[in-house]
This record gives sequence, structure tokens and C-alpha cells, in this order.
Amino acid sequence: MRVKSIVIDGFKSYAHRKELADLSPHFNAITGLNGSGKSNIFDAICFVMGITNLKRVRAEDPRELIFRAGTTGVHAARVTIEFINDDPATAPPGYSCEDYPIITVGRQIKIGGKQQFFLNNAVSMQSKVKRFFESNSLNVDNPHFMVLQGTVHKLIDMRSQVLLSLIEEAVGTKAFDHRRRVAETLIRNKEKKMLEIDQNMETQIGPMLADMKADQEEYHRFLKASANLDVKRRFQLAFEFYERSNLLQEKQESMDRRKEDATHAKGQLEVIPQQEDELTRQLMRLQESIVSPSDAMVTLHEKEGELKKLCSRCQSQIDSCAKTLKHLESQLKGLHQEREKQTKAQLGFMNRRKQHETLLQSIAQERGKVDKLRSALQLAQSGVRAGTSGLSLAEELSEVENQIIRLDSKIQRSKENIVQLTLQLKNAQQRHSQQSGQLLQLKKEMERAQAKFEATSKLYDPLALQEKRLATLKDTISKAKIEFQEAYDSFQREAATSRSFELEFDRRGCPKDVEDKILGRVGELIYPKEDTHKMALMVGAQAQLLRVVVEDDTVAEYVIKHGLRQRTSFLALNQLQKPPGIDPARLETARRITASMNGFMCIASELVEYADPKRMAGLSESTFGNFLVCSTLSLAQELAYNPAVRFKAVSLDGEVAEPNGLITGGSTSHLRDVFTELKTYRERKAPLQAMRIRLIEMEREYHTIRSELERKKHVLNDHRNAEGELEVIKQRLHLVQGSSKSSIDEAEAQLRSGQNALESAEYERRELVERKQQIEKEAAIDPDHSRKELQNQMDTAERTLARLSKEEEVNAGSFERLEADIEQQATDLTTKTREVEDELSQQQRDRVVLQTQLKQAEEELEMVQKECKRSEAHHMQVEREIEEAQAAITGLTERRHSLENTVKNTEIELKELHKIIEGLHRWVREQEKRHNWITQERHQFGDPSGPFFFADTARTQTTLQELRDAEAQAAVMSRRTNKKATILYEERKKEYDELAKQREALGEDKEAIQQCIRGIEVRKWQALDRMVGVVSSIFGKLFSTCLPGATAELVEERDDYHHLSGLAVRVFFNGKVKTSLSELSGGQRSLLALCLILAILRVRPAPIYILDEVDAALDPSHTQNIGRMLQLYFPNSQFLLVSLKDGMFNNANVLYHVRNTQGYSEISRVVNSTKSSIDNTDPTDKQRHISDIS
Repeated sequence: MRVKSIVIDGFKSYAHRKELADLSPHFNAITGLNGSGKSNIFDAICFVMGITNLKRVRAEDPRELIFRAGTTGVHAARVTIEFINDDPATAPPGYSCEDYPIITVGRQIKIGGKQQFFLNNAVSMQSKVKRFFESNSLNVDNPHFMVLQGTVHKLIDMRSQVLLSLIEEAVGTKAFDHRRRVAETLIRNKEKKMLEIDQNMETQIGPMLADMKADQEEYHRFLKASANLDVKRRFQLAFEFYERSNLLQEKQESMDRRKEDATHAKGQLEVIPQQEDELTRQLMRLQESIVSPSDAMVTLHEKEGELKKLCSRCQSQIDSCAKTLKHLESQLKGLHQEREKQTKAQLGFMNRRKQHETLLQSIAQERGKVDKLRSALQLAQSGVRAGTSGLSLAEELSEVENQIIRLDSKIQRSKENIVQLTLQLKNAQQRHSQQSGQLLQLKKEMERAQAKFEATSKLYDPLALQEKRLATLKDTISKAKIEFQEAYDSFQREAATSRSFELEFDRRGCPKDVEDKILGRVGELIYPKEDTHKMALMVGAQAQLLRVVVEDDTVAEYVIKHGLRQRTSFLALNQLQKPPGIDPARLETARRITASMNGFMCIASELVEYADPKRMAGLSESTFGNFLVCSTLSLAQELAYNPAVRFKAVSLDGEVAEPNGLITGGSTSHLRDVFTELKTYRERKAPLQAMRIRLIEMEREYHTIRSELERKKHVLNDHRNAEGELEVIKQRLHLVQGSSKSSIDEAEAQLRSGQNALESAEYERRELVERKQQIEKEAAIDPDHSRKELQNQMDTAERTLARLSKEEEVNAGSFERLEADIEQQATDLTTKTREVEDELSQQQRDRVVLQTQLKQAEEELEMVQKECKRSEAHHMQVEREIEEAQAAITGLTERRHSLENTVKNTEIELKELHKIIEGLHRWVREQEKRHNWITQERHQFGDPSGPFFFADTARTQTTLQELRDAEAQAAVMSRRTNKKATILYEERKKEYDELAKQREALGEDKEAIQQCIRGIEVRKWQALDRMVGVVSSIFGKLFSTCLPGATAELVEERDDYHHLSGLAVRVFFNGKVKTSLSELSGGQRSLLALCLILAILRVRPAPIYILDEVDAALDPSHTQNIGRMLQLYFPNSQFLLVSLKDGMFNNANVLYHVRNTQGYSEISRVVNSTKSSIDNTDPTDKQRHISDIS
């Protein structure tokens, strides 16, 4: 433990709060000019440590401790010391480092002398604070840890005996002297007691015994006269002695048995704590182990919830995908149907287009034919031989030959292409045959999936309606809640404009059925049969009409505890007490009185009605069964005051007459029509209540169906899984079939196209060959005949061209419009089909992904649920083990209590037996002591052949009777004998013997105490010799460190008994001894005294050492050496030192500078940035110094 900070506020020269913050754990120095308030800091430390002698802190009056005696507005002085409790070795008892890392102690004094002590910021007793400091060797009344101004100088002039007493006090041998003085006092008390005993024996008991001697002799003469009774009395005494001895033996055996029982019970009690500790540790281990499984279970349940949400989300997404797929499939089916229609329309259009194209080709051919014929005719007219192509026969023949060459090349390429396409077709067919096995496997899987789907559909079909109903209820409940909330808000807005009878409380904090158990106000549930009775019933019931009726008192408790905002009275139907009401005799009298006054009278409960007679009958009797309703006030008075009736009565106009003489009446215009208001409130609330009931019924149905579906969740999951598997297999089959078939179809189409192109090229080549042959024939015909033939052909071609052109003009407009429409429809249909197919494909892929995710999530959910079950089973097992451990602990506790009770009872019995045995022992010893013959003849007790045979009961009783008769005769003789004097003589003799024993015991105690004193003395001198050697060694090392080349030691002075009687100081300089300390300079003597003080402090360590200007008489070199010595030999001690020498405070880790400004002390903190001499020393050398001094 070490000091962290010191806070001074209003103490002496410190008018305001000043703090010595962040004290170094080793060396702290305070410096400042004289009168600046340095020593006031030490006075403040003594003050907070509980000093009572104010002269020790340089004050005569408590007011002097407050700044300027409280005349400047400062009315209190407070000092607080904060300790860091981080070392278990120095921690105060009861203040562990873990529980009290920081300890604060404070003291405050106010004007008027009122003081307060504080421990850890709480008001404490002064004695507690002083005990706290004393437990850490900080006794402020004997402050060995504090060296104030003048202590060093006083030590130099001390005599050897005083110096020895300082060491005795430091090492604790003073306690030996204290114990010796206590022992000597005890011896004196013992001697005084022995003297009193001697005086008592000589002055009181001795003379009295002499006076009683004559009576005793006379009594002996009487005994001699009664000698014939001795034998019988011996027999009686021997019989009693024999009986009591036997009883003593029995009691002793019983006591031994009891002791064995107690020992056995104690042995078991000694084992039970160990068993309890073991069971407790086992229970703690189980309780600790149950925490982590609980956390794991929470994590697993959270994960299970997340996986369930994920499964639900995936399932909903799969359902959504299925719905989308069905919609897209139906949409695609419609598009295919539209495509078929469009295909038919396109076929019709294609036929028409072919016709149109044929017509256009015919027109183009005819136009070309006409042009060619015209050119040929012109060439023929010019004398050139020409054909129908418009070219000369030579040119046309050359053109035909060129075309034949091109066609031959095209035919060759077509044949090569056909070969390649045939090879591709074979490869596609091979791949198709390879995929046939996969297709067969997929078909089988689809058949199995279809069978599984059909099997699950049989179980699912009955649940499909429930699922549909559940979805419908969910939507309906959601809408109903919105409607209910809107209606409730509207109801609340309407209620705001009128009187509200609604209970305002936190409905969310109550159980769900609380709202259903609040039945309503009394005036809502019970209402008049006729409006003419309304006023009388309302006045008679008064505030009871507004009481809230609940089914049981727990409902009222819930409502009240959960934020009820208005003061409300509740009537619990389960706690209703039937009122006494009016007995039939008085009721019959009331009827007679009413008939005599020609009036109307009825019990109020007979004038009301209610919807639920089973539950409301008791409420009606409780509310309206305690008064009568009559026609007039006079009749009401008669019924209330008549001794034969004496019952509260209310007239139809609202006047009230009570048996105690109270009459209430007057205007009723200010009275509120509670029944009407409650009826209006009930009518406004009825639709809202109906909606709430309907909502509750729907929620109940929803939860019922949901529970039913939850119980059959495996059927739903199996059906969905089967449906998903079937759909996935269908898609895979469709994809495999489409890919293989499309490749074959594509190859076959390309092959047919190539073959058609080859056939077309071969056909065109054959036509060209025929044309070539025709041209060669035409070259051999007559030119004139050729011209005529050309003219005829041209005329025919022109007529045909004119006819075809006219036909094309007629059909051109409608064909173009139809072509545009067909193309636009085809484009739109193709685009839409492609979009639908893409979306369908994407949805199918998404569904496959979602089904995979769902399967993975379900598998993980199954694993988590299994883990949850295992965790719950483990948790339950641990709980069972905990219960067993607790039961075992309880059993051990009960057994321990039982054994403790057994031990206590046994101890009580042993005490009683011990008393009995002690009494029997005492009686036996007294008899043996009083009657010596018992010891001598005891062996004959019970011996059949001896005089003391007690087994013969008749003989024994006869002997005892003879003794009683003889004693009766001796009684006559005894009247002349002073038996009282004899008895007193025996008592005084006994008292005399007891005093003699006490004197002997006192002598033994005195001898034992003297031996104890001698032992204490031996231990004292041994401890003192040992500690003087330790202090002398430390003293020499410290002095040689502070004054190099010099050393010092303590010289022992002993008395005749070779005991220490004093200590002197011997100084050596360079190995030469100084004969007297007067040869030393003043600084050397101060240094010598300071080293001796520090050596004594080293023997008796304290958490902090306080040195106040101990270097005042030292020069700078000595001051520097002291600082170095403190750093070397006290590395683990905390010093707070006041010094004016820079050689001293330069070695400090933290320096506090104190200055006085206009009477106010100020403190500034400076951290020493330069390294002291110890910082430059070798660590091994430093450790060597520490080990030497240790």
C-alpha cells in the first residue's frame, strides 16, 4: 500500500483546495521558502491519521487548524489521503487488493469543533480510522515512521539508556516489559490474597474452632455412649455406599457410551463439511456447465428460428415461382396456339405470296423475253444471227458455256458440303443414342417422382382446403385488424367528446384472456325493466353502477398493475358476498304498510333485468338487494323508520330515507342519467365488440388450422418436395430431349437444304445444256424465217406481258398490306414468345436453385433440431444431476443438523451425567474421607460371607429397621447434646481446609508466574540482542554510504547480569575510531543521527516514511549522499521529504514546490527529468546493496 495523492482544503495556510497529486511510489520531495507551508503538509497528514494532541501539529485550539481561524469565509478544514492498495503483502487486514484497489481516508473539522472522519468516502468512527492506520504501522500517537523537525538534533544528545529504549520500542520488546509488569502485578495480588487468607485463619476461624472444641468433645462422648449403633450405621452407610457405587459405575458406563456416540457423531460431522464442499463444488461445476449449454441452446434455437424462416421464405419463393411458372406456361401455351393460328395464316399468305411472286416472275420473264426478242429482232434486221435471249447466237452460246462451268463448280461444292453434313448427322445421331440411356433413366425417375407425387397428393388433398382456408383467414384477419383499429380509433374520437367508460391500461402487458374476463360496468350488465324505476335504482345504487365487473380478482390485479390510469373500483364475481338483505318477516310487514298507504313497494333487485342470469344474479343481489323502491317519500320514511322494517327505501322520484334518520332529496336535474349513458356507450361499443369477437374467433380458427397443419407438416413437406422433384426431373428431361433432338433436326435440315441446292444446280445445268444444243440448231435455220418467228414471239410476249401487268396492278395493294400485317404479327409473336420462354427458363432455374437451397436448409434445420434435442437432453440431465446434488446437499444438511442436535443433546446429557457422577464421586470421596473404614472394608461389600451382604433383601431391611429404632432411642439422648455446634465445627473445619488449599494453590500460581517472568526476560534479551545487531549492521552500511570512508556501529553497555543497559555510538574514519562524538562536525553528527533513525525505520517498516528537513544541518555533499542512500537502500519504500537543499530533492522522482502568496500556500508539481545518481549505477551493484542491507 502506498500514497497516491493528498488533498488539503482549508487547512492552516491552504485556504483553497490543493492536491499533491500522483505521488511517486518511491521518492517525493517538498521544497519551498521558510514559512511557505511545507510543514503544514505533514501536520495535515497527522491530522487525517487521527492525532488528538494538537500540540503535535503546532496548534493550541482546533480553530487554528482552519485557515485564519475561519475569519475569512473558510469555515472548515478537510484533508483526504488516497492510497493505492496494489500489494497483497502490505494490504490492510480486511481490505484485499481485489475488493479495495483504492482506499481513501479523510478528516474534516468545522468552526465550533465538530469533526468527521471518512473511510472510503463514507462517514466513519475515529477509532476505526486509527485501527486502520495502526494495522499498517502508522500509529500517529507513536509515529516512528515520521521524523519531524528537531528529532535528529534530539537524538544526538540522547543518553545511552534512551537510545536503547528507542530500539526496544522499534523492535517491539517493550511488549515484554509490559507483560512482565502485568505478571508482577498479578504476583502482588496473589501475595495480598495469601495474606488475607492467613489473617482470616488466625483471627476468625482459629478462635472459633477452639470455642467449638468442647462441644465437639461432648458430642464424641455422646457417640461413645451410642457405640452400639455404629455397627448398624456402618451397615447403613455401607449399603448406601454400595448402592451409590453401583449407580456411579452404571452412570460412568452410560457416560462412556454417550461419549462414544458423541465422538462418532463428531467424526461424522467432520466428514460432512468435506462432503458438502465436494457436493457444492460439483453443484457449482454443474451450474457453470449448464450456463454454456443454455447459451448454446439459445444459439441453436435462434439458428433454428432463422432456418425455419429461411425454409419458409424459400418455400414461399418456390410457391411463387410455381405460380409464376404455371402462369408463364399457360401464357406460353396461348402463344403457341396463337403461333399455330399465325402459322396457318402464314401458310395461306405464303401460297398467295408464291402466286404473287410467280406472277412477278412471269412479268419479269415476259418483260425480259420481250426485251430480248426486241434486241434479237433488231440484230436479225441488221443481219446478225440472234436468238431469243437478245444476244447474238455466238454471244449467247459463250454465255451459256460460262454458266455451265460455274454450275459445275457449284455442284462440286454442294457434293462436298453434303458429305460433311452427312457426317455431322451421323455424329448427332450417335450423341442421341448415347443420351438415350440418360433419357431412359430420367423417364424412370420421372415415373417414380410421379408415383411419389400421386401418393403424397392423396394425403395432401384433404389438407389443401385447410391450407386455402388458412391463407384466406390470414388475409381476412389482417383486413379485420385494420378495420377493427379504424373502428376503435373512431370510437375513441367519439368517446373524447362525451363521458368515457373505457378502461385505460396497458393491454399488451396482460394475458390475452384478460380483456375477455372484463365483463363491463354494473350499469351495462344490469338495467331497469321499466324507465319509471330508473331514477330510484340509480339513486339507490349510486356509484356502484360504475364499478367494473370482472370474472375473478386476478383480472383486477392485472389491470391495476399494468398502468391503470384512473381510480376504479372492481367487483370480482368469484369474491362476491351475498348481502344480508331483508328477512321475509320484515318484507311482509313492509308490504302490509304499503298496502295500508295505497302505495307501491318492491325490492330493487326485482326491478332489474340482465342477460346472463347465471352469473349476474349474485351481482344483482349485491348491488340492488340492500334497498327498497317505493312510490312516495312518505312511504319511504315509514319503511325506513318503522321498527318492524327499518330498511333503506328510495322513492320513484329519487328521495332516500335511511334507518339512521338520514333523508336525501331535492332536485335531480343535476344528476347524470347513468343508465342512459351506459346504454349509449354499450350501443356504440357493440359493433366494436362484435368485430373483436369475430376477430378472436377467426384467430382461434386460424390457430386451430395452423396447429393441425403443423401436426401434419410432414405431409405438406413431403407433397411439396415430391412436387418439386417431379418438376425438376421434367425440366431436366425437357432440356436433354430438346438439346439432342434439336441438333439432329438442324443437321437433317441442313442436309436437305444442301441436297435441294444440288438438285437445283444439276437441273439448271441440264437446262443450259439443252439451251446450248438449241442455239446450235438455231444457227442452222434460215434468217428470214428466224426474223418472222422472232416477230411472232415478240407480239405474243407483249400481249402476255400486258395481261400479267394488269393482273399485278389489281392485286399489288392488298398484297402489300397483308404482307406488312403478317410480318408485324410474326415479329411481335416471336418477340413475346422469346421473352416468355426466357422468363420461363429463368424461373425454372430459380426454382431449381431455391429447391436446392430449401433442401440444404431443411437438412441443416434437421441437424440443428437434432442438436437442440441433444442439448435439451444434456440440459435435462445436468438439471437432474443438479437436483440430485441439491438433494444430497439438503440430505447432508439435514444429517448435519441431526448430528449437531445429537451432539448437543449428548453434550447436555453428558453434562447432566457429569454432574451426577461428580456428585456421586464427591459423595463417595467424602464418605471415604470421612469414614476411613470404608476403604479398608470395601472389599467385603456384597460378600455373602461378610457382614455387608446386601443381596438378602429381608435381612438388609431388618437391619435398617433396627437402626431406625435404635436411633429413635438415641434421639432422646441427643437432646442434651449441642449438635448444631458440632455441625458448625465441621463446616468451619471444612472452610479452614479449603482456605489452606487456596493458599497452597496461590503459592503454586505465584511460582508459575515467576517462571513465566523469567522466560519473558530470557526471550526479551535474546530478541533485543539480535535486533541490536541488525540495527547496528544497517546503521554502519547507511552511514558508510552517506559518508564514504567512514563507518559507525552501536556499542553495547551491559549490567552485572550481562543484559543490555544502554547503547552508545562509535564512529570510525578510515579505520580509526573517534573517542567522542564531539570530535565530529555538526553536519556529521546530524548525518550520524539520521542514519541511525533510518536504520531503526528499516527494522520496523511502514508504507510511507515522512522526513521533515532532516538535512537542515548538512552540507550539499552530505545531502547528495543521503539522496543516493535512500535510492539505493530503500527502493521499495515511499518517502515524503521536506528539504531546502537541491542536493536532496534533485534525487527525488517527483518534486512539489510550495510558495506563499499573500498568506495563501500554493503547490506546484515538477517531475524530475534528470537522472539521479542511482539511475547511473549498475543494476547488479544496486541489487547487491539491497541484498546486503536485507
